[in-house]
Amino acid sequence: MRIPASSFKKAWDSIKALRHNRRLGIFLIFLALSTIFWFLTQLEEVYVSSISYPVEYQDMPEDKIVVGDLPAQMQLEIRGQGFKLLEYKFSNELNPLILHINSYNLQTLEGASSPRYYIVTQTTTTRIAQQLSQDVEILDITPDTLFFEFAEKVSKKVPVHPGVEYSFARQMMLRGSIQIEPDSVIISGPNTVVDTIDQIPMRSRRFTDLQQTVHASVELETPHKQVSLSTRQVELTIPVEQYTEGSLEKNVQVVNVPDSLVVRTFPQSVTVTYLVGLSQYEQVIPELFKVTGDYQDIQQGRGQLKVEVVKAPDYLKSYSCNPQEVDYIIEKKQ
Repeated sequence: MRIPASSFKKAWDSIKALRHNRRLGIFLIFLALSTIFWFLTQLEEVYVSSISYPVEYQDMPEDKIVVGDLPAQMQLEIRGQGFKLLEYKFSNELNPLILHINSYNLQTLEGASSPRYYIVTQTTTTRIAQQLSQDVEILDITPDTLFFEFAEKVSKKVPVHPGVEYSFARQMMLRGSIQIEPDSVIISGPNTVVDTIDQIPMRSRRFTDLQQTVHASVELETPHKQVSLSTRQVELTIPVEQYTEGSLEKNVQVVNVPDSLVVRTFPQSVTVTYLVGLSQYEQVIPELFKVTGDYQDIQQGRGQLKVEVVKAPDYLKSYSCNPQEVDYIIEKKQ
């Protein structure tokens, strides 16, 4: 939308008129000053106001733990000069009120289904006032009662679960197993909660295209807000190395053969091909393998006997045999 030039001219003329009207300008200045002085005078008066104040609870009984949530803030009704009330009202960095629970005489709540205790907050007025300015007076505290329900604090040792995903670069593999130090932690908390926890998970981490061993510090997940851990992080190691291919000859053993028979295979041995890490290549020997065929396959009328590797070192990346089927003849024992 286009604004006519005459509108700009009228606005500019109005501004110039105000600019040259000294009497109006002086009036506005004195009005602003009087407003400021009035506001400052009012702040020197005494008022009553309500403020939210953060609370921290310390020095709980060592052998017990609080069940449920305690108020994170108290509402304080205070009286004081306006300056001080404004400071408490709008400050974002108030030091929390510290309640040392062991220093209070906890009262038992009668008729509760489980042991419950309480503190009347009016009994904390003096201690709270010591943490506030002497220029304010505490008139009331909300809530008027703090309730505590304690559970027996227990501890137990649980394993750490490695929540980690990883993949390898070409011709790389895992050497051995993933290592976590420590591999278990001590958890402490209410017995009703601790009894349900069997492991502590690590925070999820993902490593891709690994070409060398990984060393990383990983945070642990807290399974419940009322459970504490003996350590907050663990050291994760993912051992990585290059692999190579190897092969060897291994005789076929036929299992489940009746005592009166002998089964001979042709060929008598097969070639086992495997992938292994370079650090363990020299450790691979035929005695660590077992290749078998099952006589029950013959009874089902198969023309050839299927063979497979049923025993191999667990540090191999993969293995297979060739051929996977062999011919056979059955003879009676002499």
